[in-house]
Amino acid sequence: MPDILIILIFCLANGKLAHNKGLNRTSWILITIAAIVGGMFVGSFLAVIGYRGALDMKSIQSYLYNNPIKILTFYAMEIGGGLLVRYAIDKKINPAKED
Repeated sequence: MPDILIILIFCLANGKLAHNKGLNRTSWILITIAAIVGGMFVGSFLAVIGYRGALDMKSIQSYLYNNPIKILTFYAMEIGGGLLVRYAIDKKINPAKED
């Protein structure tokens, strides 16, 4: 559930920022979604990289519950993807201010 909220918040914010900069809103929303999903994959990889137990759902869940920093790593990478796109939009030159 928090993943969906993070995606929605960043898509709305980055889409509005792109629109204000005179950029295509839809393409930047899609780029935001791709960056967040990419961050989720990187965060998932980093969260389970040290796991050396049985490969069943219950064991993996107990490993993650006993290591909450792994969960925070996942969310940090996810939020980082959205912030990276926001930074890229901020660096774009605003055509309205050039005139």
